[in-house]
Amino acid sequence: MEELYNDRLVKVENQLERSFPLKIDKSWIAAVSGEKNPLGKLSEYDAFCRPARELLERGGKRWRPVLMLLACELTGGGDAALELTPLVEFPHNGSLVIDDIEDKSELRRGKKSVHLIYGDDFAINAGNLLYYLPTSLIDNSSLDTDRKLLLYKYYAENMRRLHLGQGFDILWHNSTTVPDPDEYEQMCRFKTGALARMAAQTGVIAGGGTVKEADILGTVCENMGVGFQIMDDVLNLTTGNPGKGRGDDIVEGKKSLPVIYHIKEKPEDISKINRLFSEAKKKGLKNGEKAILEAISLLEGSGSIDKAVYRAKELLNHSKNIISEQFSRSEAADLIIYMIKNFA
Repeated sequence: MEELYNDRLVKVENQLERSFPLKIDKSWIAAVSGEKNPLGKLSEYDAFCRPARELLERGGKRWRPVLMLLACELTGGGDAALELTPLVEFPHNGSLVIDDIEDKSELRRGKKSVHLIYGDDFAINAGNLLYYLPTSLIDNSSLDTDRKLLLYKYYAENMRRLHLGQGFDILWHNSTTVPDPDEYEQMCRFKTGALARMAAQTGVIAGGGTVKEADILGTVCENMGVGFQIMDDVLNLTTGNPGKGRGDDIVEGKKSLPVIYHIKEKPEDISKINRLFSEAKKKGLKNGEKAILEAISLLEGSGSIDKAVYRAKELLNHSKNIISEQFSRSEAADLIIYMIKNFA
């Protein structure tokens, strides 16, 4: 399965580079801007596009664009969605650039955050560029007008969802408000599930599938995204996420699912949790280690981390079951199930 997954991954990497080349030329600028004879020096375009390429060049799992390919294959479309895979990978990277500014994060994928290298102004512009850049691929695709319009609808709706989710995330980690588990999961559906949902919807429609198939698979993949996000929350508190520091969610004051479960189970601890989060935020990741570890110890002791893992597995197993029940057995179906089992 890993070899088959990597075959798709190579295709995705090549497509990402074609869609946002290392060496920008006039034809690329014309294709993305709609201006037949764009003015400006290539070096100037490169100067403000360079921050937008920074995270892309650092790599990543790329599971969203691979998921789009598999959704297309699953419904009989073959590689028809390949040219559209940047529609989920570019905005994902753009959201990380903006997210790091909002959270004042110092690291992303093991290196300095983009805003610390290029400055906030270039980083904000780069993040926004990555939101809008891939829509030119819809315009320039060979799809008929109705399917292009449907892809734009999916794109706009899911980008709105992403920002609504991010809004709740910011609101909660900048206050003492503790959401209910259901509210937290909706935030994840918006913030993390939206691009997984869009990957499935786009893959199905690009491959000639129906709106009903797009809706079914979109919901399945949205659930996958939520499960992956919960497991990401857990990793942050246990082993630490790759390329980031263990417990930096505590420094940022994030109300992740383990924190929510703990406070719902032990409301008497809310003052202590708030104090530890405040101390960690004030001292930072390195100097606030004592407060971070004490907070993690509280969550471990109550079993809230284990409870969050159980919930993530519930969501992922449900997604796996729907794939098995609703779609014929195929290499694409097997690979989606492989992702569910191995990427959480």
